[in-house]
Amino acid sequence: MERVVIPSIAHFVWYGPRLPYLHALAIRSAATHGGFGSVRLHHADALEDLPHVVALRGLPNVELVALDDLSLCEEAAGPKLAELCSALESPVARSNLVRTALVYRDGGVYLDMDTLTIRSFDAVRATAPGFVGEEHIVFPREVVESWDLRVKAKAYLKTTVRDVFRRLPHGYRYFPRIERHYHRAVNGAIMGGVAGHRLFREYLEAMTKVPKARWNRPHALGTHLLQATYAAYDGDDLRAFPPPVFYPLPPEISAHWFRHYRDGVDAIEVIDPATCCVHWYASVRTKKVVATMVDDARIREMSGRQLFSSLARRVLDGEAVGL
Repeated sequence: MERVVIPSIAHFVWYGPRLPYLHALAIRSAATHGGFGSVRLHHADALEDLPHVVALRGLPNVELVALDDLSLCEEAAGPKLAELCSALESPVARSNLVRTALVYRDGGVYLDMDTLTIRSFDAVRATAPGFVGEEHIVFPREVVESWDLRVKAKAYLKTTVRDVFRRLPHGYRYFPRIERHYHRAVNGAIMGGVAGHRLFREYLEAMTKVPKARWNRPHALGTHLLQATYAAYDGDDLRAFPPPVFYPLPPEISAHWFRHYRDGVDAIEVIDPATCCVHWYASVRTKKVVATMVDDARIREMSGRQLFSSLARRVLDGEAVGL
């Protein structure tokens, strides 16, 4: 039987005219290190011609594609999904629909804008016709929806403990000793499949069944719904990769990616041999620091004092990330 391989396409989605440098770097890293034949930035607005955007246009395997999200959603799953998309107030919420529709319609790999690709996705794409990735978290869907006070109390205790490791200097070195006590749950920041994969069809269908009153609630159409769809999925054509592949540092602990260390750091100590892409969680306590990362020169300047820049510098220099 012929092996089915996920198409060599990477999809990124962006709303807004101004694309920050670090998000452009996500695309650039996928183009140079991900082994993709085509890296597509689907943008809903005309992009400002910032230097890093102009540089993207010059990469041979990068395409900037105008995004009509309503038409895409209708084409992928019908008018109900398009109606849902038009009613969503947040671009982040719309992105949950668009990313899934792109993978379902075209096949390929979806990557969030807060990622850094460090190795080829060839092995990931060849493992199964579809894939998602797991992360270590405190509040998966089943905990959020639980009415058991003991479950809630345990979750808040884990939150407190995790916060200690977030604050602790070099806390990322010690958290792996206890991370097995945290839930493993799938996240849609990095996922992929062949065109028409059943998981993504069922995920799109599940979106259209969410009551209108919940459409604009956080995670209602994103992570929690994906977790529910994944839990109910009975196919043998799907792989869930463990946290080190895409999420070597989990939420909150991921703040260490951008922490400054005077004594010097090297990102190699964080990366697993299986890691091919790092999701660094733009929504977790990083906005002020991320705003200062504006060009290659800043990355090089910080590469000896910051985990993220240490890793990104290797990407800029075209290095394979060895261990």
